[in-house]
Amino acid sequence: MLQKIREELNSYFLERREEIDIALTSILAGEHTLFLGPPGTAKSQLIRAIAEHINANYFEKLITRFTTEDEIFGPLSIKELKENDRYVRKTEGYLPKAEVAFLDEIFKANSSILNSLLSIINERIYHNGDKIEKVPLISLFSASNELPEESELLAFYDRFLFRKIVRGIRGYNNLIRLLDLEDYKAKTKIEIDELKELQKEAMDVKIDNIKEDIIKIKLSLEGEGINISDRRLKKAVKAIKCYSYLNGKEKAEIEDLEILRFIFWNEPEEFYKTSIEIFKISNHFSGYAFEQREILNSLVNELKNIDKERIKLGGVEYRKCLEILGKLNSMVLTLKEVRAKAIDENKPHQYIDDTIEEIYSFKKYVEELLK
Repeated sequence: MLQKIREELNSYFLERREEIDIALTSILAGEHTLFLGPPGTAKSQLIRAIAEHINANYFEKLITRFTTEDEIFGPLSIKELKENDRYVRKTEGYLPKAEVAFLDEIFKANSSILNSLLSIINERIYHNGDKIEKVPLISLFSASNELPEESELLAFYDRFLFRKIVRGIRGYNNLIRLLDLEDYKAKTKIEIDELKELQKEAMDVKIDNIKEDIIKIKLSLEGEGINISDRRLKKAVKAIKCYSYLNGKEKAEIEDLEILRFIFWNEPEEFYKTSIEIFKISNHFSGYAFEQREILNSLVNELKNIDKERIKLGGVEYRKCLEILGKLNSMVLTLKEVRAKAIDENKPHQYIDDTIEEIYSFKKYVEELLK
């Protein structure tokens, strides 16, 4: 069931393989996900599409600094206030009754809203007047253009187990496909009871064979100054189990540790080091492709500083473009060799494929500039 949903989402959302896997793993684990990135990168659209696959009570709200508690937790019951002198909210149709929720720009919420949200996402309870209501929430998703800076928001930010920086589509062929995409329609649907059964099955995935590797990653990252709390480490185990289950396994394999790339960093600048340290253990072939992607980013920035109007004059700018093109050709050849080795060793190579496609796209652009 989840595989079908995964395939449907990947067939529509271009260059969103990691985001889709994170979201589905998050739902299996009953955890929360934050997507960070600039406007227009389909963060909200992807979250809505995933929710569309689940027959669940769904709640969505765009948060602004003017958003009130009534808009999220429900309006005050005037009847209860008049007849029983009780301050109670009518929560039906609002977040306290949701099973899947999406709060866009969540860090713009005021402190009163955030305090109530903390008890919902941590303990799955809502203090409704003098009553404590159980909240059926499975996963809360949020999207934001920026990270919080205020100290009071950092504790809330920490409650998102999964964090992913989302960027725009970069592959040339995918940009062409994007122009023809119509509205997304979910075909495969899953009931809440079915989902809960899958969650139970996921918890039966065995991880004894990779426990030492998890600790190695934690220690190596702490050696790089990236601290991982005991709570986050414990929750990471559940994430690995769910990611392995999503990949159709009853026993986790070392490659499944890659999901930790989206759990073990705190600041965006830590993502590179986190990924490198995890890839060293999980899949050094993907680690090499990751490093090549960073080199690609530097070449993209290098090209931005070249005066495009002067390239055709055949001077310094032309030679710089030729140099960039030569580096790109070399990167593709090397990555193809790495891909072949990964296949020989029966290692996943999707990340390598994605990187090659991205390099090809940029290479095509540089070639057009040189014509």
